[in-house]
Amino acid sequence: MTDIPSDSPAAATIPPVLQLSPPVPQATPVECEARREANRRFATRIWCGFILVIALPMLSIALWLSPKPEGFNTHTELGLPPCDFFARTGIPCPTCGCTTAVTNFAHGHLIRSFLTQPFGFLVAALAIALVPLSLIGVFTGTWRGPSTFWLAWHWRTWTYGGIIYILAAWGFKIWMVKMGYSA
Repeated sequence: MTDIPSDSPAAATIPPVLQLSPPVPQATPVECEARREANRRFATRIWCGFILVIALPMLSIALWLSPKPEGFNTHTELGLPPCDFFARTGIPCPTCGCTTAVTNFAHGHLIRSFLTQPFGFLVAALAIALVPLSLIGVFTGTWRGPSTFWLAWHWRTWTYGGIIYILAAWGFKIWMVKMGYSA
Protein backbone atom coordinates (compact mmCIF):
# COMPACT_ATOMS: atom_id res chain seq x y z
CA MET A 1 0.00 0.00 0.00
CA THR A 2 1.22 3.50 -0.78
CA ASP A 3 0.84 6.66 1.22
CA ILE A 4 -0.20 8.67 -1.85
CA PRO A 5 -3.72 8.24 -3.08
CA SER A 6 -4.05 7.50 -6.76
CA ASP A 7 -6.13 10.58 -7.50
CA SER A 8 -3.47 13.05 -6.17
CA PRO A 9 -1.54 15.34 -8.61
CA ALA A 10 1.82 13.71 -7.78
CA ALA A 11 0.61 10.37 -8.95
CA ALA A 12 -0.74 11.69 -12.23
CA THR A 13 1.37 11.03 -15.31
CA ILE A 14 3.34 13.92 -16.83
CA PRO A 15 2.21 14.73 -20.38
CA PRO A 16 4.84 14.45 -23.12
CA VAL A 17 6.67 17.61 -24.17
CA LEU A 18 5.38 19.08 -27.41
CA GLN A 19 8.01 19.51 -30.06
CA LEU A 20 7.36 22.71 -32.04
CA SER A 21 10.00 22.21 -34.70
CA PRO A 22 11.77 19.22 -36.14
CA PRO A 23 15.23 18.49 -34.77
CA VAL A 24 18.06 20.40 -36.42
CA PRO A 25 20.17 18.06 -38.51
CA GLN A 26 23.89 18.10 -37.77
CA ALA A 27 26.06 19.53 -40.54
CA THR A 28 28.59 17.21 -42.09
CA PRO A 29 32.29 18.13 -41.93
CA VAL A 30 32.19 18.93 -45.65
CA GLU A 31 29.29 21.33 -45.14
CA CYS A 32 31.07 22.97 -42.18
CA GLU A 33 34.21 23.44 -44.25
CA ALA A 34 32.19 24.88 -47.16
CA ARG A 35 30.51 27.33 -44.77
CA ARG A 36 33.89 28.36 -43.31
CA GLU A 37 35.28 28.90 -46.80
CA ALA A 38 32.28 31.03 -47.81
CA ASN A 39 32.69 33.13 -44.64
CA ARG A 40 36.42 33.54 -45.32
CA ARG A 41 35.76 34.68 -48.89
CA PHE A 42 33.11 37.13 -47.67
CA ALA A 43 35.50 38.60 -45.09
CA THR A 44 38.21 38.93 -47.75
CA ARG A 45 35.79 40.75 -50.04
CA ILE A 46 34.83 43.15 -47.23
CA TRP A 47 38.46 43.95 -46.37
CA CYS A 48 39.44 44.35 -50.02
CA GLY A 49 36.46 46.63 -50.55
CA PHE A 50 37.52 48.68 -47.53
CA ILE A 51 41.06 49.07 -48.91
CA LEU A 52 39.67 49.95 -52.34
CA VAL A 53 37.33 52.60 -50.88
CA ILE A 54 40.36 54.29 -49.30
CA ALA A 55 43.00 53.92 -52.04
CA LEU A 56 41.01 54.59 -55.20
CA PRO A 57 39.40 57.91 -54.13
CA MET A 58 42.74 59.10 -52.73
CA LEU A 59 44.46 58.52 -56.06
CA SER A 60 41.50 59.93 -58.03
CA ILE A 61 41.47 63.13 -55.99
CA ALA A 62 45.25 63.40 -56.32
CA LEU A 63 44.92 63.13 -60.08
CA TRP A 64 42.34 65.93 -60.02
CA LEU A 65 44.52 68.27 -57.89
CA SER A 66 47.43 70.35 -59.15
CA PRO A 67 50.61 70.00 -57.07
CA LYS A 68 51.88 73.23 -55.50
CA PRO A 69 55.40 74.19 -56.62
CA GLU A 70 56.52 74.98 -53.04
CA GLY A 71 56.09 71.30 -52.09
CA PHE A 72 53.21 71.63 -49.61
CA ASN A 73 49.75 73.18 -49.14
CA THR A 74 48.23 71.31 -52.09
CA HIS A 75 45.48 70.27 -49.67
CA THR A 76 44.24 73.89 -49.66
CA GLU A 77 42.70 73.17 -53.09
CA LEU A 78 40.24 70.95 -51.19
CA GLY A 79 39.14 73.88 -49.03
CA LEU A 80 41.31 72.90 -46.06
CA PRO A 81 43.33 75.53 -44.19
CA PRO A 82 47.11 75.83 -44.64
CA CYS A 83 49.38 73.97 -42.21
CA ASP A 84 49.19 75.84 -38.91
CA PHE A 85 52.28 74.06 -37.54
CA PHE A 86 54.42 75.42 -40.38
CA ALA A 87 52.90 78.91 -40.09
CA ARG A 88 53.71 79.08 -36.35
CA THR A 89 57.12 77.40 -36.25
CA GLY A 90 58.57 77.70 -39.75
CA ILE A 91 59.20 73.94 -39.61
CA PRO A 92 57.04 71.58 -41.67
CA CYS A 93 54.89 69.08 -39.74
CA PRO A 94 55.57 65.33 -40.16
CA THR A 95 53.00 65.07 -42.95
CA CYS A 96 53.68 68.39 -44.68
CA GLY A 97 53.87 67.70 -48.38
CA CYS A 98 52.13 64.31 -48.33
CA THR A 99 49.20 65.52 -50.43
CA THR A 100 51.61 67.20 -52.83
CA ALA A 101 53.73 64.03 -53.03
CA VAL A 102 50.69 61.84 -53.72
CA THR A 103 49.49 64.36 -56.33
CA ASN A 104 52.91 64.36 -58.02
CA PHE A 105 52.89 60.55 -57.96
CA ALA A 106 49.41 60.42 -59.50
CA HIS A 107 50.57 62.76 -62.27
CA GLY A 108 53.56 60.51 -62.98
CA HIS A 109 56.28 62.72 -61.45
CA LEU A 110 57.82 59.99 -59.29
CA ILE A 111 61.17 61.65 -58.51
CA ARG A 112 59.49 64.95 -57.69
CA SER A 113 57.04 63.02 -55.49
CA PHE A 114 59.87 61.39 -53.53
CA LEU A 115 61.78 64.66 -53.16
CA THR A 116 58.64 66.47 -51.99
CA GLN A 117 57.86 64.02 -49.15
CA PRO A 118 59.25 60.45 -49.05
CA PHE A 119 56.41 59.28 -46.78
CA GLY A 120 53.77 60.62 -49.20
CA PHE A 121 55.61 58.84 -52.02
CA LEU A 122 55.41 55.55 -50.07
CA VAL A 123 51.70 56.05 -49.35
CA ALA A 124 51.00 56.65 -53.06
CA ALA A 125 53.11 53.66 -54.13
CA LEU A 126 51.26 51.40 -51.67
CA ALA A 127 47.91 52.72 -52.90
CA ILE A 128 48.87 52.03 -56.53
CA ALA A 129 49.88 48.47 -55.59
CA LEU A 130 46.78 47.85 -53.46
CA VAL A 131 44.17 48.96 -56.03
CA PRO A 132 44.58 45.99 -58.42
CA LEU A 133 45.12 43.53 -55.55
CA SER A 134 41.94 44.76 -53.88
CA LEU A 135 39.94 44.60 -57.10
CA ILE A 136 40.99 40.97 -57.53
CA GLY A 137 40.04 40.31 -53.91
CA VAL A 138 36.61 41.91 -54.26
CA PHE A 139 35.74 39.87 -57.35
CA THR A 140 37.29 36.52 -56.40
CA GLY A 141 37.17 36.56 -52.60
CA THR A 142 40.86 35.62 -52.41
CA TRP A 143 43.80 37.81 -51.44
CA ARG A 144 46.63 37.67 -54.01
CA GLY A 145 49.01 40.02 -52.19
CA PRO A 146 51.55 39.29 -49.47
CA SER A 147 50.55 36.64 -46.97
CA THR A 148 48.46 38.19 -44.21
CA PHE A 149 50.00 35.66 -41.81
CA TRP A 150 53.50 36.86 -42.71
CA LEU A 151 52.45 40.52 -42.38
CA ALA A 152 50.85 39.85 -38.99
CA TRP A 153 53.86 37.84 -37.81
CA HIS A 154 56.20 40.77 -38.52
CA TRP A 155 53.94 43.53 -37.16
CA ARG A 156 56.75 44.94 -34.99
CA THR A 157 58.98 45.33 -38.02
CA TRP A 158 56.22 47.16 -39.89
CA THR A 159 55.29 49.34 -36.93
CA TYR A 160 58.78 50.35 -35.85
CA GLY A 161 60.04 50.55 -39.42
CA GLY A 162 57.11 52.79 -40.33
CA ILE A 163 57.80 55.09 -37.37
CA ILE A 164 61.47 55.31 -38.29
CA TYR A 165 60.59 55.92 -41.94
CA ILE A 166 58.12 58.74 -41.20
CA LEU A 167 60.62 60.39 -38.82
CA ALA A 168 63.36 60.13 -41.45
CA ALA A 169 60.99 61.52 -44.09
CA TRP A 170 60.12 64.38 -41.73
CA GLY A 171 63.82 65.14 -41.18
CA PHE A 172 64.36 65.06 -44.94
CA LYS A 173 61.42 67.45 -45.49
CA ILE A 174 62.75 69.87 -42.84
CA TRP A 175 66.18 69.76 -44.49
CA MET A 176 64.68 70.34 -47.95
CA VAL A 177 62.65 73.35 -46.71
CA LYS A 178 65.71 74.82 -44.94
CA MET A 179 67.74 74.35 -48.12
CA GLY A 180 65.07 76.24 -50.07
CA TYR A 181 64.06 73.32 -52.32
CA SER A 182 60.69 73.59 -54.02
CA ALA A 183 59.18 70.69 -55.90
